Amino acid sequence: MKSLEMLLVWTHGLSGAAWFGAIFYRTLVVDGKALAFFRSRAEYEHFSAHLAHNMRYFVVAGLLTCGLSGFALVGLRWDGASTLWLALVAAKGAAWLGACVLFTYVSWVHWPWRVCAAPAECDAYRRHGQRLALGMVVLAGTGFALGQACRAVPWLTA
Repeated sequence: MKSLEMLLVWTHGLSGAAWFGAIFYRTLVVDGKALAFFRSRAEYEHFSAHLAHNMRYFVVAGLLTCGLSGFALVGLRWDGASTLWLALVAAKGAAWLGACVLFTYVSWVHWPWRVCAAPAECDAYRRHGQRLALGMVVLAGTGFALGQACRAVPWLTA
């Protein structure tokens, strides 16, 4: 494999793994444990907001790195003769774009509403945020699966 292609494969894989690992760990481990740890909902919400503070810029950088390296890999590995490969690449791009849109909504719409919510609204915002986070986990996992499927197409069609 050429050096540029290898660099792009590693960059794409590591940035995707960082995104998936961070959102998976936060959603399925940290949030549940933190909710059980804090005595009051206000303490939990304060902790959750503190944990997320300024992280969106790192996540945006990771998503951009993943998307740009993936776009470059598509250019290097272009297989316009394979309809299956093109469909998988389009689906992977849609999963990435969906993750970007969902993350943008969560970061710049949902979180400000959640942080400013009245105490009676906190449970509903937490449940909604949990569903949104699970959606991001699913999109990130789907992107990984589609990427591996793209790699397998030459073996499947040979």
